[in-house]
Amino acid sequence: MIRSALLVSALATMVASDSKDLDKALAGRVAGKPETCLSTSRIGSPQVIDDHTLLYRDGGRIWRNDLPDACPGLDDDVIVVTEVFGSQLCRGDLFYTLERSGLGIPGPRCRLGAFVPWDKVAK
Repeated sequence: MIRSALLVSALATMVASDSKDLDKALAGRVAGKPETCLSTSRIGSPQVIDDHTLLYRDGGRIWRNDLPDACPGLDDDVIVVTEVFGSQLCRGDLFYTLERSGLGIPGPRCRLGAFVPWDKVAK
């Protein structure tokens, strides 16, 4: 019973931390109209927020991608490997994760959602 209470406490702390990271990244920004695809030449590697959320940066713009399903093992200590066909990253494209420890065992395949732009509010 004590173990269960500790696990619940640890999970609550992780969720609160993820929420703070997302709030900090999107502070002072407003969401725009979702897009289906992004040019891979404009974005870098994603920032992992939690097992449902990735952020991509494109200059001053942040693209939020809410995955349609949870991606087990997706956390800020993995490398996200995206399977790209062509020059765009699109909703429904697949990715998997690799542990930074170098074991080389890929995680499960996960799908991307729509890309929502978040831009700074004009003053």
